Amino acid sequence: MLNSHSQPVVLRGTGVSAGLVVGKVVRSHKSMAKLPDFPIQPAQLEAERERLRTALNESRQQLENMQERLAAELSEQHAEIMTFHLMLLDDPTLLTNIDAILRTDLVCVEQATIRAIERFSQDISQKNNAMLRERAGDIRDVGARILRNLAFPAAKEAETAPIRDAEPHVLVAEDIPPSEAAHMDPRLIAAFITAGGSRTSHTAILARALGIPAIVAANGIDILEPGAIVALDGATGEIHVNPDRDTIAAFLQETDRQKAWLSSLLAENHQPAETLDGYQTCLVANVELPSEALTLRERYNVGIGLFRTEFLFLNSCKVLNEEEQFEAYKTTAEAVYPMSVIFRTLDIGGDKFLSLIDMQHELNPFMGMRAIRFSLHRPDLFRVQLRAMLRASAFGKVRIMFPLISTLDELIHALEHLEEVKQDLRRRCIPFNEKLEVGCMIEVPSAAILAERLVNHVDFFSIGTNDLVQYSLAVDRSNPDIAYLYQPPHPAILRLIRNVVTVACEHGKWVSLCGEMAAEPLYTPLVLGMGIHELSMSPVAIPPIRRLIRSINMYDAENLVAEALHCGSADEVEVLCRKLIAKACPEMLPHTKK
Repeated sequence: MLNSHSQPVVLRGTGVSAGLVVGKVVRSHKSMAKLPDFPIQPAQLEAERERLRTALNESRQQLENMQERLAAELSEQHAEIMTFHLMLLDDPTLLTNIDAILRTDLVCVEQATIRAIERFSQDISQKNNAMLRERAGDIRDVGARILRNLAFPAAKEAETAPIRDAEPHVLVAEDIPPSEAAHMDPRLIAAFITAGGSRTSHTAILARALGIPAIVAANGIDILEPGAIVALDGATGEIHVNPDRDTIAAFLQETDRQKAWLSSLLAENHQPAETLDGYQTCLVANVELPSEALTLRERYNVGIGLFRTEFLFLNSCKVLNEEEQFEAYKTTAEAVYPMSVIFRTLDIGGDKFLSLIDMQHELNPFMGMRAIRFSLHRPDLFRVQLRAMLRASAFGKVRIMFPLISTLDELIHALEHLEEVKQDLRRRCIPFNEKLEVGCMIEVPSAAILAERLVNHVDFFSIGTNDLVQYSLAVDRSNPDIAYLYQPPHPAILRLIRNVVTVACEHGKWVSLCGEMAAEPLYTPLVLGMGIHELSMSPVAIPPIRRLIRSINMYDAENLVAEALHCGSADEVEVLCRKLIAKACPEMLPHTKK
């Protein structure tokens, strides 16, 4: 381990909740006292079962209390995280396994629970499903709760009291289960670092909701001693251990600078995203939950350009029925009205799977049963979602779009389902917006090339640049060995985007763009110059993009595109972009992609 006099070291992990923090390390070494381990006689089985029932009831009450508190302090959607934990308490597989171990091994219920939880979590961990594997931690968390209530009933309330330290600190742990994250006090925990976890874990979601900077999947955290000073960046995942005075001063100075800069940007939120020579584009946000929509209009003065509906399912760990979806969509539409919201139909598959939906193992899931292909394969789920979206359109400005369209037939089949659902709603006299706009995402080269055949069937296109780049350049950006080939400003990508925009404009349709290109200031002049009508991005990216748009001329952006289309590489294009930004808005250069 390092001590306070050790040389500075830089560790790296995955940043999941943005923020710069300098603070002292507090280690979390939570461990449960030795659990009972003794054999039982057959005559004792019923008594052990009764102990389990009591512990399950106690655990259920604790989780329901936690759920109520999260709903009051954060949102109903974040409270839904505890729904998965409550479902586990009633999971027939888990309870059957515990009882089977009791009967066959004749051990006390604590040991039967330990063995059943371990088997359950191992089975989940081995699934070919990243989202499902992440829930193995939730299973162990629930198991630990049951065991505490079994073995130490008198101490069961101790966990609800947050650890009080004399000053805000950086919590370091192997992992932090959601039930502990839910109790974190941002006034005391300035940030946290874990060896496990991922961006989509329930703990990461809670960190972002609580506004606590966080880094997960960090390597080498065993060197972090209690009391050590760390300077961390929750956006980049960079951790400076025992930083020198210059590094600390730089972090603190950057924190102050960012606060001042952000304050100046937020002051412009009610200004239009309009270039110096009068070209106006629309900035909108990407969101995953209705709770995020509640602050959009007030804080950023924007609507929603991409609502990722699959996260409603992933975060609740169940297949939502029509009413549950309708309430979520209605709440969102009302929250941003009179601005619009685009609901994307399920983009399940690829790296996002629902454990309760049987999906076959695929060697290459990104090329397989995902997005619109999945919806057309499961019309029962697709139609329920379309009904909920259409019903919500009576309460706000709702648009619908279909993801990963690769053929004209796919688009036509999706529209046929939509029309049949509309006809059913009409027969039942259920109101919806008859003039609701429908679009499709352009995420694969075939769709970009066939835009002229698709355009007459939709009201708008939405270009998903992350998948478009991945499929066009045949590169998996999650592979570090070839990540350098993932190049959004590649001239081939620019030509595909330009074709889509040209076709849309010729037919009086509009084009939205989302993904890395929309949120990266370095590429803003490019997409603006190509005539993109709407840019959809993470809410925090909106203020700097708005500032940049208001600092440049459309004439210069169009000239940039003309030059870029004749370039032979992405590097050449980026040089041109930096040159324009340096001239128009030099303060933005430090915030562009390195």
